[in-house]
Amino acid sequence: MTHIPDDKFRVFISHKHEDHEFATTVAKSLRSVSTALECFVSGSDISAGTDWNHEIREALKRSHLLVLLFTNPTQSWDWCLYEAGLFTRLDEENVHAVVSLFHPDGSAPRVLDNLQGVPATQVELFEFLENLCKSTWRVSDDWRKGPLNSRVRPEVLQAAAAQIEVAFPAARSRAAHHPCHRLVLDLSSAIDSRDGIPDDARVVEGPGATETYTLSLFQVASGERARTWGELVAALDGADAPWRRQLDRRFVAALRGELFAPTTATLRAFALEQRHRRHYRPIIYEIIRAPASSRDGVAPSARPPLAVTIVLDPQVSPSQTPSPALNLVRIHARFKAEVFDVFSGSVVLRSGSGSDIFNEVREAFQIIYEEAERFRVFERGELEHVYGDAYKGSATQELCDDWDAKLHQLETALAARDARTVEALLDQMRELNRLSSLAATRRYLLTLETD
Repeated sequence: MTHIPDDKFRVFISHKHEDHEFATTVAKSLRSVSTALECFVSGSDISAGTDWNHEIREALKRSHLLVLLFTNPTQSWDWCLYEAGLFTRLDEENVHAVVSLFHPDGSAPRVLDNLQGVPATQVELFEFLENLCKSTWRVSDDWRKGPLNSRVRPEVLQAAAAQIEVAFPAARSRAAHHPCHRLVLDLSSAIDSRDGIPDDARVVEGPGATETYTLSLFQVASGERARTWGELVAALDGADAPWRRQLDRRFVAALRGELFAPTTATLRAFALEQRHRRHYRPIIYEIIRAPASSRDGVAPSARPPLAVTIVLDPQVSPSQTPSPALNLVRIHARFKAEVFDVFSGSVVLRSGSGSDIFNEVREAFQIIYEEAERFRVFERGELEHVYGDAYKGSATQELCDDWDAKLHQLETALAARDARTVEALLDQMRELNRLSSLAATRRYLLTLETD
């Protein structure tokens, strides 16, 4: 086994990304008690573009002590416990190189019961810092050079202990209330986030994060095993669903600092009573990035994402109305709002900007046709029900036939990625949709007068 260099006493501070500010405070406090002490805080001490996993492993190999900041027991601590596991064998009976700082009213993680635990009070922190400076070999069995600072003054230790105690995040007395379902995903150990939200992103469970009620939408419950984003998506058969593709594109756009339109596709999650499914619109709510370092000069949009919060906004499920004409009016309105208002006149421009505009157009049509097929609004029998016996051979039927022909041409142009033809066809279909919408609206008004 390679011996750890003893030129400096190196401390690896393991923390969750939301506790980064507290971690830097702890590092500053530790450095204040000895000039021979050096701290590694992931996020501050890893430059953008670096292989995070490799860099963390190397930092752990060089460290004499790991300090785990166990701030909120209700959250998932798998990654921090993984770092502790890389640092030392957790199945040993006595480990003298890992310290867990925890809230005075709480306790250390159960799997770390055999390690050193320090409640975040001035008295306990003072004792830990004093041992660190004067009996260093008792705090870390990897240190071989005697005390770090045998002459450290009590007031220095007291000031450092007080600084850590004050900075320790307050315990949550009650769960935060959120009007929508929230999914919080930890991306810090995910393999790749460049093309969308990675399947191996871990679900962060607990108050203020992903609640048990939200997990029930995916027919899973909170428990000992950590869930992944890929597992939740698979529960809804959403691996290649339009809502998943739209969400991934908006996630990538957010990483680039680009503006993007809200998603139009919805997912159908399980209702609590399991008798039916409900529609939800997934929305990118927040992305947390790696903290900036004063040394790297990297733009915020280039820093890797550490976490993402997705809000699942409940939607009113479309229902079949007593009037087939009103169903038809609604479908035409969706085409106007979700296809033509979004894409008409912009396909050529957006095709040259790196956007996969062709798949976006195709998905927009697919999403609307899913509802149209559910209510059979474009079937010949349903159209004859709306327009009566005069439908066959009428101008309205010609509009429908023209629409079908243009739709076939559009599918060919989208497959060929012909931006100019797609844009021209969308303009023509927009006018057909307007005329068809007027015809359907007149028929609906006529049914109201008849009733």
